[in-house]
Amino acid sequence: MPVISTVRTSRVIWLLSYGIMCMVLGFWGAYDYWVRIPKNELDYAAFSQTKEVFDRLEKQSATKSLSASEITEYESAKAKIADYKDGAPEPVPAYDRPLQLWIYVIGCGVLGAPWCFWGLIKIKRQRFELNEEGTLIAVDRRSEIQLSQDQIKSIDMSKWMSKSIAIVHGTGGEQIKLDDYMMKNANLIIGRIANRFEPEVWNTDGTKWKSAEEEPSEKADEPADSAPRET
Repeated sequence: MPVISTVRTSRVIWLLSYGIMCMVLGFWGAYDYWVRIPKNELDYAAFSQTKEVFDRLEKQSATKSLSASEITEYESAKAKIADYKDGAPEPVPAYDRPLQLWIYVIGCGVLGAPWCFWGLIKIKRQRFELNEEGTLIAVDRRSEIQLSQDQIKSIDMSKWMSKSIAIVHGTGGEQIKLDDYMMKNANLIIGRIANRFEPEVWNTDGTKWKSAEEEPSEKADEPADSAPRET
């Protein structure tokens, strides 16, 4: 019976959710960078100028009488200050503008969102199949590779237990990367190929073989980062 591996639904949801979140954060950062921060800077500059006039004239009035124009200017400044019912505007922190630009606009909006959506498109086009004859078929957005059982030279399992990744090497130099974290049923393809090369080490489901001397209650080892199996 052939084994077919396609993208896990959980990975699609993950990439889509993070892509949308990055877009929202990117727009939020852009609004802050180009709208909120400039407005706050203008408000603080206007308040500072008004407060400087008010303090200067109030200090002057303590030593001599103010002229009519100065009294008008003083009362105007006093009224403007009183208008700030929610408190005086605060200066914009020096880190605020670069934070919004580099973390949110560029990090999330320019880089993060496209990376998530491109990764989603890429994995949605991936498909792996190991047919009954032992031929491995790998399809992605650009090409299709087919390796018959005789054309599969080896399988690199060095990252399987830690990263859930295995690489199949073909006799013609082909390399097919299988990631069980991203693709469901990839462990069955990897396990069958690994079992053919090292039956004393690997089971056909990608778990490590254990001898009869080991505790029967102990489960066979599974890849450390292996995602939950999906049907």
